[in-house]
Amino acid sequence: MPADPGRAAALELVHRLREVALRLERAVGEFARATGLHATDVRALTRLLDAERAGVEATPGWLAQQLGMTSQATTAVIHRLEAAGHVERLRSRSDGRSARLQVSETAVDLGWQFFGPLLERLIGITEHLDQRDRSVVSDYLSAVADTLE
Repeated sequence: MPADPGRAAALELVHRLREVALRLERAVGEFARATGLHATDVRALTRLLDAERAGVEATPGWLAQQLGMTSQATTAVIHRLEAAGHVERLRSRSDGRSARLQVSETAVDLGWQFFGPLLERLIGITEHLDQRDRSVVSDYLSAVADTLE
């Protein structure tokens, strides 16, 4: 049976996406080793920064859901991040009885020191795309992310 060229091209994109994911995972691992963090701690910091950027109040329960972890395991992550000075527990803005999590400026600076050069290169690549191409890439990546939910 002849190969469907559309399917082959789609599969090639999936393989490229997998390669990007593996290389990003390696970079996260290098950052974790360089900072003495667990890879899960780095994932937690990333989700907390994403929440902040989206205007979402990140609670311990929210973080557990994002990481796909039990509340006990998430509490251990939060304790490690607090002890390292990377996360603060603050009172919730909407409910003073509950806590919200905030990434410290020190952690943000540390992330920029390590990932800043990579982010600048990625921004440079993206800036060379016209608006239509950026829209296509954005739609594709959003659909991929939604598929993985």
